[in-house]
Amino acid sequence: MDEPEIQQAGAATEAAPPVAAEFADFYRAFMPRLVVFLRYQGASLNDAADLAQEAMIKAYAYWPTIEIPRAWTKRVASRLYGRRLAAVDEEPVAEVPERESLLTIEDVAEWEQRRDILRILDGLPFRQRQVLAWTLDGHTPAEIAEELRLPSETVRANLYKARKAVARRLAGDGGHDD
Repeated sequence: MDEPEIQQAGAATEAAPPVAAEFADFYRAFMPRLVVFLRYQGASLNDAADLAQEAMIKAYAYWPTIEIPRAWTKRVASRLYGRRLAAVDEEPVAEVPERESLLTIEDVAEWEQRRDILRILDGLPFRQRQVLAWTLDGHTPAEIAEELRLPSETVRANLYKARKAVARRLAGDGGHDD
């Protein structure tokens, strides 16, 4: 965020404390779910926390104009993650260990214990994983299509393929298309 935007956001906070309090409540309640949502899409815990924070900064800047904050913030976070994936242009030279996370939210620790679902989701192609993450978070295919600006047929087809692959993996054959 540029310095004028930060100053403007700060001025908005001082001018409208109820708005800041409303956003603070939203942030505290939704941040853990947003991190988990990004983990479901394949982001590491550190990247998920960073992306969620970035999405929340954008949400704060646009807070007065956002009609459905949870959906808006998930859409922004999902797009940020997609851009981060597309922007990787470096060649890894060695295994880099995960750095210690600054996020200390109990809900995230609970979700991190569910490694099986994360391993299964990691094996899915990006779009299938993305659609399934939205589904696991309680959205219908029509809502997902609207939020991701995709044809509903595309969402349903990717959801179908993702569910088939997950079922195959749970049955033990690896979940790969033949």
